[in-house]
Amino acid sequence: MVSINKRTILLTSAAMGCIIWVLPAQAQTASPGDAGQATRPVSEAEVGEIIVTAQKRAQSVNNVGLSITAVSGDVLASRGISDPSQLTKLVSGFNYNETANASPVYTIRGVGYQDSSIGASPAVTVYVDEVPISYSGGTLGAALDIERVEVLKGPQGTLFGGNATGGAINYIAAKPSDTFTAGVNWDFGRFATSNLTGFVGGPVSDTLSVRLSGRWLKSGSWQESYTRNDKIGEKDQLFGRIIADWEPTDKVKIQLNVNGWRDHSESQAPQLIDKVGTIPGVPLDPAFAAYPFAPEKARAADWDPTRDYRRRDSFKQVSGRLDYSASDDLTLTSISSYQVYKRYNPIDFDGTTVSVQAVTSSGTVKSFYQELRASLTLAQTGNITAGVNYQSDKIDESALTEFPAAVAQLLAGNGFIAENRQDAKTKGVFASADIPILPGLSAVGGIRYTEAKRSYSGCTRDTGDGTAAAGFNAFPPFAPLNLNIQPGECFTIQPNGQPGLFVSSLNEDNVSWRAGLNYKPDRNLLVYANISRGYKAGAYQSLGAIFSNSLSPVVQEQLTAYEIGFKAGLFDRLLQLNGAIFHYDYVDKQIRGVITDPVFGPVEALVNIPKSRVQGFELSASLRPLSGLSLSSAITLADTEVRGSFIGVTQTGASSDFNGEAFPYTPKWSGNADAEYRWALNDRLEAVVGATGSYNSATNGGFGGEALYRIRGYTLVDVRAAIEGDGGKWRAGVWGRNITNEYYWYTATRASDAGTRFAGMPATYGISLTFRY
Repeated sequence: MVSINKRTILLTSAAMGCIIWVLPAQAQTASPGDAGQATRPVSEAEVGEIIVTAQKRAQSVNNVGLSITAVSGDVLASRGISDPSQLTKLVSGFNYNETANASPVYTIRGVGYQDSSIGASPAVTVYVDEVPISYSGGTLGAALDIERVEVLKGPQGTLFGGNATGGAINYIAAKPSDTFTAGVNWDFGRFATSNLTGFVGGPVSDTLSVRLSGRWLKSGSWQESYTRNDKIGEKDQLFGRIIADWEPTDKVKIQLNVNGWRDHSESQAPQLIDKVGTIPGVPLDPAFAAYPFAPEKARAADWDPTRDYRRRDSFKQVSGRLDYSASDDLTLTSISSYQVYKRYNPIDFDGTTVSVQAVTSSGTVKSFYQELRASLTLAQTGNITAGVNYQSDKIDESALTEFPAAVAQLLAGNGFIAENRQDAKTKGVFASADIPILPGLSAVGGIRYTEAKRSYSGCTRDTGDGTAAAGFNAFPPFAPLNLNIQPGECFTIQPNGQPGLFVSSLNEDNVSWRAGLNYKPDRNLLVYANISRGYKAGAYQSLGAIFSNSLSPVVQEQLTAYEIGFKAGLFDRLLQLNGAIFHYDYVDKQIRGVITDPVFGPVEALVNIPKSRVQGFELSASLRPLSGLSLSSAITLADTEVRGSFIGVTQTGASSDFNGEAFPYTPKWSGNADAEYRWALNDRLEAVVGATGSYNSATNGGFGGEALYRIRGYTLVDVRAAIEGDGGKWRAGVWGRNITNEYYWYTATRASDAGTRFAGMPATYGISLTFRY
């Protein structure tokens, strides 16, 4: 029997082959004069000729020698994609999951950073108008009212604000116009979900224009307890942004962007899948030991009914940009940003009504960013950009862990608080160039020097009730030390054998670079080759630690990437076919692994993998065989592997050598496909129907290949249908998402005595209304 992943791959490949095979015949029958065919012309924009700013200047996406997926805001809205996590439906090779602490993790081509702390610098950075959102927790509102999104794959650092080993997601916000515009979108669907988005903008004077946008998402509970009559999972999110463009002279343009969001949704409850005591020989709590495992249903879960699981997360940002045209060829740019992200997130970690483990994660990140750069155009075909940037981050984080019914309670009382304060400063100098060599041939390159300094102070302490302090004072291995830990004090043991605050600093620097060739023999074909190197700065631990060496940082990771690709417009540009082959060599990859703590047993912690690699390919096709019909498909292979000995701990605490294993949370195969047909009903009305499918193959929630922590492959199918009138000024439609009601999960992890998974949403459906003025 052919397994589902192979079957999906074969079907996707066959679909691509059929597209190319039937194209000549379809192209001959798609002329406007043919009877029975719609007469809407096929333009270049419909076959991939989209303008992007991935290299900080306007270019056709088909002229950029990088692997880029660019999608317009209208397409995102029509497919119900309203935040970065949902880009998995459109971007092959892009993967999203959440840690047990609900921290978002973005992964591209197997390169991501599985850490749950509030101050975890991502491997894939999200930008809005080239302004970095420094930490992934703040990215929830990035997709509000956008013109398009550009997803860049591979190491970044010579063009965008900072180093990123995996890639960059750059959202381009919709800007104020010189005429009055307004619009509103409203979706209403299952679980009483109401998603209302609106904008209004226009000129205030001859030199000033403004655009105001907002979004409110509200829903009822979608999860249900499988042991009692109770529900959880309400959503309550509010977003807002105001952009002002001021052009006092022909040479000066100033933009101010003030935006923010708050999230008062309820945290998702996990599903219980495993029970493993953290201390050998000590029995589990009887109520927990007898608790039934969760059924394989998306909505089934359980949680402690005595707790409030409503979040209090927020994000505020103000940014300013100044562009000065010193000449027709030279532009000077300044970008400044200040942002504050706050988290208060209570989560049930064990998926039962027994208080085995509950965590309340809270903290604040304050980040200042400044970039100065100059861009010089060379004979209208080449470009040189150079600049400097600076970033300062102040991070305060605290996690209250409560486990009155866990095995660890015998030693650590009712729980503990792990807290830390970090101060990070990053300086960078960068330059990049795109220089013509011969007709059709150009060289591209870039270099960046980065200096990163981070200071850390933190410990794990008694909550104030004295139970953890008493437990550690009496713990037999510690009793001879006469620790005398008092209520509320740190109990993290320092190298001198006494409890206290762990204080450390990490100073690193690196040189990232990129070199490549672009060959464009004609306007319809680009062939490129790149070699690049990227870095991700070292990071500190955020976890409950008995010994201070558990809080030691991981060092910076290095990734060297080799890529060859092409972008081809075929058959009079009715087909856009893009492909790439890539190979990544990793040194000291940072990953969330597992260590064995003498009290808490197996606990997640950051570790470095000495050597590893990623290799694979991607292929995408976009076809307009006849007016009104669009077909697209993409597939990515990202084969990851630990190379050489890497001794670690599995989710259940077994020591093992992970040599040859794949990275956790990295599907080997991923792909998507979309079909949409549009036709005229009469002179004023058009109808449109479409469907989107996405696939991720199986992966694991940790090293060791343990069956219970395996994340199986899944396919999601969405459909949509609508009627548009007055040239798109209004639209009414219906939609369905995950229409096959596929049961899937995106996280499988271990916390204290419980193994859990977090399931994806079940089938949803609803209506949508859109108006434009």
